[in-house]
Amino acid sequence: MFSGKIHGVEGENGIFHAWSQEGSLQEVDDSPVSFELESIYSESDFDRVIAEAQQLEKSVIIVWTASWCRKCIYLKPKLEKLAADYHRRLRFHCVDVNNVPHKLVTRAGVTKMPTIQLWKDSKKQAEVIGGHKAYLVINEVREMIENEDTL
Repeated sequence: MFSGKIHGVEGENGIFHAWSQEGSLQEVDDSPVSFELESIYSESDFDRVIAEAQQLEKSVIIVWTASWCRKCIYLKPKLEKLAADYHRRLRFHCVDVNNVPHKLVTRAGVTKMPTIQLWKDSKKQAEVIGGHKAYLVINEVREMIENEDTL
């Protein structure tokens, strides 16, 4: 176990370059372990999120959930961990369908919970409906994100 003093400076992509008093350089990843999904509470919030992402030329992941949905509750922390891996590249938001007008849910084409959508250039580009095992859903969402540039 190292008991000496560590010095460091943050570098690109959240990599923290650190070195001990003895002079050995180490890289420490300071990326968060999980990343809280920012909630959307209204149609105007949704429109603002989509418009801001387009201005920043970023894609958005929208996680549609319901407070009564056990799979949603189970999946959310796993999606927050996934968001930590991609938070510099995409924006992540969550919508509880019980807290927004049904018109917004219909507009987004959401019929089942949980639904995870990728929005790019103000349009829904892809979605994953998370009715199966959590690890499969996470893998599908990761694949959707990795393929975002081809959409």
